Amino acid sequence: MRKKHRGFRPASDEPLSEGRVEYLEQARARVRNRRIRRTALIVAALTLVVLFATGFVGSSVAMAKDWADTARILLFPGTGWPQQTGVMEVEQLAALNGSFVELGEEGCVVWSRTGTRLNAIQSGYARPALAAGKNRFVLYNRSGNELRVESRTQNLYTKTMENSITLCAMADNGTLAVVTEDPGSAARLRIYSSSMEEQLSWSLTTTDGTPLRMAFSPDGRRLAVAAVTVSGGQMVTNFYIVTLAQGDPVLVGSGSGAAQWLSWPSAQSVLALCDSRAVLYNASGGEKAAYDFTGQTLRDISVDASGNAALLLASGQLCQAVMLGRELNVEGTAQVQAANRIVRAGQSFYLLTDSGVECLSTDGASQWQQGLSARPQGLLADRKQLLVFCGNAVQVLTPPEAETSASGNP
Repeated sequence: MRKKHRGFRPASDEPLSEGRVEYLEQARARVRNRRIRRTALIVAALTLVVLFATGFVGSSVAMAKDWADTARILLFPGTGWPQQTGVMEVEQLAALNGSFVELGEEGCVVWSRTGTRLNAIQSGYARPALAAGKNRFVLYNRSGNELRVESRTQNLYTKTMENSITLCAMADNGTLAVVTEDPGSAARLRIYSSSMEEQLSWSLTTTDGTPLRMAFSPDGRRLAVAAVTVSGGQMVTNFYIVTLAQGDPVLVGSGSGAAQWLSWPSAQSVLALCDSRAVLYNASGGEKAAYDFTGQTLRDISVDASGNAALLLASGQLCQAVMLGRELNVEGTAQVQAANRIVRAGQSFYLLTDSGVECLSTDGASQWQQGLSARPQGLLADRKQLLVFCGNAVQVLTPPEAETSASGNP
């Protein structure tokens, strides 16, 4: 009987030592960790791509800058007024959150309401113009194709358009509308998000008209457009509402003459002024109310934060102030002295004349007058202070009765 010999056992079948088992487990753990890290990196990269594609990152960065600006204004108040701004002739003046921007012939400056200079821009634009929202504004060249989106302290974006810019509008949430010349049509309107991503484009025909005024709704989701055209030999303004989520413009009304003003007194109403008529349009279409001032010249208009309006009308050497509510109801009319500007602020309004400022109640009763050494070019009014702009200086305007009360206090 032959004895059977068993072959040698392979090394892989040999029992592993405790150290060998621990080594293999560590190796497997390292492989798993590498796979987890690789997967996490891929997910993070894809997430960033999605966020950039949707504009979330850009809008978040811009929002963080807005918060930083607000914190700077609150934590580092200025030395107060008066201040020399360097703007001799005020072209435009717009209030921002806790600050204001003042445009002159060569550029603009931004100041906090406590007297801190936040920003200064020497653009070199031949015909500068600006449009402001709540925390930012756009400075653009009406004789060129460049625009600058600015926060209260720094530049956010600079963009060069293909054709010359004619008009811009800025929403409180940072959405931007830009109208440019267009060789193939009357004009082209583009709307950009707060991170400068194009949302929609509209090529207007000669029948549609050329945008002359624009205004965003309070939530920034709709844009009112006043476009001027010629129909039957007469100048006509067409009023459109563009809903950003849909993109298709809706014609809500038309009026004779050129549009002089466009704003949103409420979330569902658009106030439009042409040469001789003020009309309140429903945002869904149709007129809600109207005020006719045929035979008088519209010299100035002011709409306060509540949507109440003040019209300064001229007829020869006479001037009339008309107070209108949010629904265009007449709150009061008054014959007033010749003035250059009118500013509505709640239940009062201010007239800027060649020599000073007069405050009146909405029923036309004079409250006080104050003379100034130079012609006032602008006035910003809120609950806390009145800032008047004369020459290259800004100063607080204190009502005479307030000065008397202060001097009588022990």
